Amino acid sequence: MAQSPIRIDTNFHGTKRGLPHDGSDGMDYLTVPDQHQVQDRSAILEQLPSFLNLSFAETRKKFEDLEWLQRSRIAEGQMSKDPAHRWALDSDPEVKARNRYFNVQAWANSRIRLRVPQGECDFINASPIVLKDSQTGMETRYIATQGPKDGIHLSHFWNMVFHESLEVSVIVMLTQTIEAGKEKCAQYFPLDLDDPVMELFSEADDPSTSDDDSQDEDNLQVYGTITLLESQFDASCRSEVRKLELKIGAESKIVWHFLFAGWADYSKPEGEDREALLHLLHETAAKSSPENPRVVHCSAGVGRTGTFIALDHLLRELDSGELLSFVDSTEDPVFDIVNQLREQRMMMVYNEMQLHFIYEVLREQSIIKLGGSLDEDFPSELRSPKVARLSGEENFTASSKPELEPMSDHRTPSATSPIDNPSVSDNE
Repeated sequence: MAQSPIRIDTNFHGTKRGLPHDGSDGMDYLTVPDQHQVQDRSAILEQLPSFLNLSFAETRKKFEDLEWLQRSRIAEGQMSKDPAHRWALDSDPEVKARNRYFNVQAWANSRIRLRVPQGECDFINASPIVLKDSQTGMETRYIATQGPKDGIHLSHFWNMVFHESLEVSVIVMLTQTIEAGKEKCAQYFPLDLDDPVMELFSEADDPSTSDDDSQDEDNLQVYGTITLLESQFDASCRSEVRKLELKIGAESKIVWHFLFAGWADYSKPEGEDREALLHLLHETAAKSSPENPRVVHCSAGVGRTGTFIALDHLLRELDSGELLSFVDSTEDPVFDIVNQLREQRMMMVYNEMQLHFIYEVLREQSIIKLGGSLDEDFPSELRSPKVARLSGEENFTASSKPELEPMSDHRTPSATSPIDNPSVSDNE
């Protein structure tokens, strides 16, 4: 069963638009109020639940609470010294070598396990994510993962995609391979229709001997291919959309790959980029189904990845009307969902700016759903080119974090734990 699209308004000046998808002639799925529905803005704001009217100080406190909960989980897992503990982390050197960053790990008991022969390492830095519809209880599944690393790691990634998705796979890539002169993700799929096939390799003799990218070529064998079938740029979601065929052995499946161009590192989508992101949520959901997990990644697989997944779920809750039903001032579904995400994968919605961004988008879409408009004369604090603005506190600046230290395939993994060195790149 195809997942029902999220009804969102991405045109902030009220022009109705139809978006064709899957070869249809176009359909108006965006909710745009008629002119007579637009109400006085003060009346609209009064209808918003308390969690969408938080001050900067209050949202910062929410983020600090999320950070405290995360540190507590990590400390609890470390002190237990029990590999079966819910918050345990795997300290095996081979596992650490497969991480892109030192301190971004998958919980040892909440991770994807590769389908490999018995005795081989089955680790990939990827986490299964499940979020439930608050009305129906229906589960929507995702896989949050780091951007693939070069070498044999590419085969690990495609092994996961092949075995963890249904007949058709959907991948959402929220980073570029290179950003600000730094590698964020390996080139793991073919780019050119003139050279459409990428081969996947496995180690022929002993796959568990090394995770180094400089394996002897004589020790590698082709076990699968990725073939580029179609490629186009979809301006509505600002994404390079590729139709790929993933073949392993005699079996194959179709993969839809979306590379989003509107979310640079150290920023958040604004204007047309924000509109495109909302279209991307719809388009990728329409290609999949709730039980078929979309594979979502940025570089570390926690910042932009967590923000995308949180928005996908919460906008669906808004569409059903559930999000606007919270009357208790102590209830905050944004906080609750981000906390649920972090229970399934550490550091999801990594920094304060990303948390503000979620509140900001939900507030905008709630105003429209209630019959309001986001014309130029609506409260200016709703939008800002650099930081979320949910009130009139003009001097507010979202706190930042130091940049993440990448793993190197040619050095011993650091023994420093995430709780000792909680530094990650601003958006990852």
